[in-house]
Amino acid sequence: MYSYADLEGLLKPDKVRLNESMARHTTFRVGGRADALCLPETRDDLLEVIGWASLRGIPWLLIGNGSNVIFDDEGFRGIVIKIRGSNPANDTLWHLNKDHDLIHAGAGVSLARLAWFSAAYGMSGLEFGSGIPGVVGGSIRGNAGAHNCELSQSIESIELLIPPNTITTISAADVHFSYRHTDIDPNAIITGAVFRLIPEEPELIRDRITSFTEYRKQTQPSADQSAGCMFKNPSGDSAGRLIDLAGCKGWHVGGVKVSEQHANFLVNSGEANTADTLRLIDKVRDRVLIEMGIELELEVRILSPEVA
Repeated sequence: MYSYADLEGLLKPDKVRLNESMARHTTFRVGGRADALCLPETRDDLLEVIGWASLRGIPWLLIGNGSNVIFDDEGFRGIVIKIRGSNPANDTLWHLNKDHDLIHAGAGVSLARLAWFSAAYGMSGLEFGSGIPGVVGGSIRGNAGAHNCELSQSIESIELLIPPNTITTISAADVHFSYRHTDIDPNAIITGAVFRLIPEEPELIRDRITSFTEYRKQTQPSADQSAGCMFKNPSGDSAGRLIDLAGCKGWHVGGVKVSEQHANFLVNSGEANTADTLRLIDKVRDRVLIEMGIELELEVRILSPEVA
């Protein structure tokens, strides 16, 4: 037998929360309660939690800042591990440092922070990430991109934790990157990465970041209302364009609505739940298939209560 309260002996005070609402930890702000939420600060913390769960056969799930995921209304039966943070110390999952033309970043560093950090040192190549509400680990896993750029273009190497306790580093050249996908072992946890960037005047880099950020504000809903782009763009087209042409802008089910600003975003009015969200997703996919002859593929992950 085990008790989730035993996790409290593994991490610092307030880094373990029992029966925690996932709506508080995702950008779309829906989802029921997880049995436990853990907030590890270091790689050793992460190893401790995963080791504890593995020994007891308890399911666990890793998230970054909670974008691009939607939890079920029933929550999650197991441990959710969230690695978003801001402590830049070298032993944390949020470390950031520069070494010549390389930037070393922990998996929990936000892409916006990474972009601004790189700009401060006159290192270009990650400006596009300033408007993406994700962290390094999850963004590498999904090969995040915007403005005709992708993260894969700047990655030198990736550090992985292979559960329960193996740490290894792989070259980006050994990873197959494609649109919003990599072939990195789904059981491996990305704990950090090294980026090779291009020297440039800091002011020019900051100007591009500001421009990208302003463009995002003007064309997309606020990150604290949505989960990010709901569907992947079909080859040679835009999911938002197709949804708009199919007449779905403004559609709503309960407290969930297709954004009037950008049709590939669903927004939470503040009273949404996952069941209504899934109903609206299905309605939009069906309409686009009927009207445009294209079946949209989800980009956001829908998480069931029993995900292992």
